[in-house]
Amino acid sequence: MPSLFITTPGTRASLVSERLRIEAPPVSAADQPLIRDIPLIDVEQVIMNESAHITLSAIGELLRREIPLVLTSNNDRILGLCLPPAPNSTARMEQYQRAHDPTFALALAINWVEAKILNSRRVLQRLAANRKELEITPHLLALANLAESCRTAQTIQTLRGYEGTSAGRYFECYATFFPKEIPFESRSRRPPLNPPNAILSYAYTLLTVETEAFLHAIGLDPAIGFFHEPAERRPSLALDIIEPFRAPLADAMALDLLTHGVLNPQTHFEAKNAGVYLNTEGRRRFFVAYERRMDREFTSEQHGRRTTLRQELRQQCRAVKKAIVEGEPFEPFLMN
Repeated sequence: MPSLFITTPGTRASLVSERLRIEAPPVSAADQPLIRDIPLIDVEQVIMNESAHITLSAIGELLRREIPLVLTSNNDRILGLCLPPAPNSTARMEQYQRAHDPTFALALAINWVEAKILNSRRVLQRLAANRKELEITPHLLALANLAESCRTAQTIQTLRGYEGTSAGRYFECYATFFPKEIPFESRSRRPPLNPPNAILSYAYTLLTVETEAFLHAIGLDPAIGFFHEPAERRPSLALDIIEPFRAPLADAMALDLLTHGVLNPQTHFEAKNAGVYLNTEGRRRFFVAYERRMDREFTSEQHGRRTTLRQELRQQCRAVKKAIVEGEPFEPFLMN
């Protein structure tokens, strides 16, 4: 259980010896509270909604064990992370210096954007394998050309142009795979305006915060990136690193959950604050799917080993650190 999700309103988490005791409110007045003890040795991170509760002793033990606690809002936004003090200030000093080196920043950014485009293209190819009636060849050719163009980009601004163009072309094609009764239409972020966008936004958020926590744990500053511009409260480096993972994880999962009925637009979402969001049951189903995808083993053609998306994500964080501190060549994540 790498991630423990505590999102049901009124749920309470407390420390009992070396376990977290989770007490969920009863479903009805006639029922008893649902109680479950979870060994902390099995937990890598805790993601908790603001409508739940956790004791200070439990927070203290999480920090002692370097288990990040992520607090989310009722609108699926990240309110904050509870983490132990950052280690290895030397690595951060190197990172800050590298951030002012345009040649270094551009080289890293080219890797991320090219990999993002290639992985997005691969996801479309996989989706089209079972949908022979859809003609996506023009989109695939356009994405291949944009990926190749990235390699010769002379500035970050040019690279951002390629990334934006590829995203528009990709989502235009991606939308055609959704059933007519669940239209994707276009990408909408804040707020998400339909069920597909609600899933995408939540998956991207969890992917970002998981990366942010791990970067902190290995001594890098999640806020100082090389492709995404620094901005107030923006984890730019985490956003850089997740770019190649967006399509293989979030986009593929959103389509799968909706087309196979795991999430139903009528029963697992709610309209609020001018947007559409997963409800409590929807989040529960989402979390199960998210963890399965993150920890599903596969053989990497890139490295010839058994791995998972979570392991690859963390390896990417370590590889960025080696590039920053030791000058090691950086190799981005590419899906099979």
